[in-house]
Amino acid sequence: MKELNILCVGGDARYRYMCEHLAKRFKCRCLYPDSLPEGAAVICSPDQVNFRVDVLVLPMLTGVIHEEWGHILPCGRERLLLDELIPLLSPDALVTGGVADEQTAAFFRSHGFELTDYFKRRDLAYKNSIPTAEGTLKLAMQERAETVFGSRVLITGFGCVAKACAKLFAAAGAHVTCAVRRREAAAEAEAAGYCAADTGGLATLARDCDILINTVPALLLTEAVLSALPPKAVVIDLASKPGGTDFEAADALGIRCIHALALPGKVAPMTAGRYIAETVENIISERGE
Repeated sequence: MKELNILCVGGDARYRYMCEHLAKRFKCRCLYPDSLPEGAAVICSPDQVNFRVDVLVLPMLTGVIHEEWGHILPCGRERLLLDELIPLLSPDALVTGGVADEQTAAFFRSHGFELTDYFKRRDLAYKNSIPTAEGTLKLAMQERAETVFGSRVLITGFGCVAKACAKLFAAAGAHVTCAVRRREAAAEAEAAGYCAADTGGLATLARDCDILINTVPALLLTEAVLSALPPKAVVIDLASKPGGTDFEAADALGIRCIHALALPGKVAPMTAGRYIAETVENIISERGE
């Protein structure tokens, strides 16, 4: 097995810990890190990279700005032109990043590199659901003047994040209902000990809800659903942009609504960073490197 040169780019606090974890096994350098990682060399600009990059680890790519003359990735106070990275890559380099749009993926494909989105992998999704659920519980406790114990919690969906939230809120003593579309998901939720209901009846379900947690990246929390909520209810939307809530309607109705994005990096950056690093290691291993 050859020694791999890994270049990690930017990112929030969790990427510092990701770099530290990867540096234990690989020759790892960091370009524009949020803070200084232990064990990994820091590079101040692309022109200082004097080696062929075997693995390029990019941060969340939701902020990439597409211009006619190039693709810009904001990295804290720096702005990185992704085009500058292409000459640094070895011909068979692995390129990974989080939540890339089609334009970013197409840019790398045009240069012969397939962008692997680590956030689309089930292994990372399962792991990330844990700090996401803990962060959601923390938000619910901060935003309400009453205990989670005894509260009525309505969760849309029953994927990884919804399951973790249901388990944690139920353990805290909440009465949990999962609103789902598929019968199999309803049966699974009931088998796990939760109430199950159809998403088609969200407006009715909302009437008896203290905390409404959305995990579905589709517009489910419409004005009709939001207007049915009790005055003291809190909405926490965990779905990726644009979310599943009519935020304008929530604001007009005076509903406390939080679009809680990237919770793992905010509530448990060390753990979240290790999870990303382990996923990158799995991708490298699957390539046989």
